[in-house]
Amino acid sequence: MVTIICGALDPPLPFASTRLVLPLSGESMKPDTPVVVDVRAIDVGYFSIKLSLGRKLVGDSSTIATALFPSLAPRLPAGLTPQSALHGKPDGCVVAVEDVNYFVGRDAILYSSGREPREVLADYSQTDKYLALMRGALHYIFQDAQAKSELVIRHLVLGLPLNTFGENRDKLAKRAMGEHLLPDPVHPGAHRRITVERASVIVQPQGALVSYAANHTKTFQDGWVLVVDPGGGTLDWYVARGRLPNWQRSGAYPKSMLACAYAVADKIDATWRDNFEIIERIDKAIRENAPSFKTGGQTYELSNFATGIEAVLKESTDKMVAKLGSLDNLDTILFTGGGAKVYHDFFSKRYPKLAPIMAMDDDPVFANVKGFHVAGEIMSMPVRA
Repeated sequence: MVTIICGALDPPLPFASTRLVLPLSGESMKPDTPVVVDVRAIDVGYFSIKLSLGRKLVGDSSTIATALFPSLAPRLPAGLTPQSALHGKPDGCVVAVEDVNYFVGRDAILYSSGREPREVLADYSQTDKYLALMRGALHYIFQDAQAKSELVIRHLVLGLPLNTFGENRDKLAKRAMGEHLLPDPVHPGAHRRITVERASVIVQPQGALVSYAANHTKTFQDGWVLVVDPGGGTLDWYVARGRLPNWQRSGAYPKSMLACAYAVADKIDATWRDNFEIIERIDKAIRENAPSFKTGGQTYELSNFATGIEAVLKESTDKMVAKLGSLDNLDTILFTGGGAKVYHDFFSKRYPKLAPIMAMDDDPVFANVKGFHVAGEIMSMPVRA
């Protein structure tokens, strides 16, 4: 199985990769021996952060363990120390970026001001918020590895949308590589050290293809495959034939599930755009095809906003189809990502003749990050002579 996946990642797979040689100074050699892990992966999205925690033995199978937390990074007041912020043991951590402390993790909503804007930015991976969220994922990796004061990650794999991949992959790899210090929750002034020796970046939907191919090898032996990956901020699509990608037909459009939720919010109260929890409720209702959602004691029927939601779906899929050129030669269409079912259902109605070749990902939420992890394992294999 690994050999087949490896074929899917042979050149011309474009990815950014950098290496770091750990210093042998006295400072790096702490009394506590660093915990070392081989491969980990992080997928930073607009709704949630997904991460891999290595392979765990479940029965007789080796399974990639995963975790997630919301894409929320509220700033902490200037006078609040990390130790004070962590009083009561909330689930998460304090991270510092450019001398500003953020709380990141599953309980981040407890520190939110109630207004947390989420803009779909071309340079999102270069923002302070992105770095804070990435370090929050490193916190959970540190925690899972049961490290005491220092963790070394041999190879970290991240992903980017196709529309920002070429411009930002090297920058993101460089940003992820090296040393990351997280405030120690117990000892004031002390830090936990996480060192990333090597960082690689691949396109997000390619992760889903790698993950799906691991369990459906026959599907991808021949023929054209289209991966449709509606995330929070962007609709990504990736076209490949066997192991070879077609970059001319692949692409991304900066409107997806978040834009669908905004289309609903704008019809009720435009200030809801900046309210993390309300947008989450709207998004959940859309993804689950629920009849309504409730907030502020009021119930809102989703059918009243169907026109706005469908307008976003049509706009984004039209852009994708225009870039694809033709759908007639496709052999498999795989829907993945948080909005997989929404786009699958919409696409099925618009192109009913293609329904027989459409497939839903087995694990759409974690497919990308699992694929990143597998890609990291393959890239970390010794090069054969």
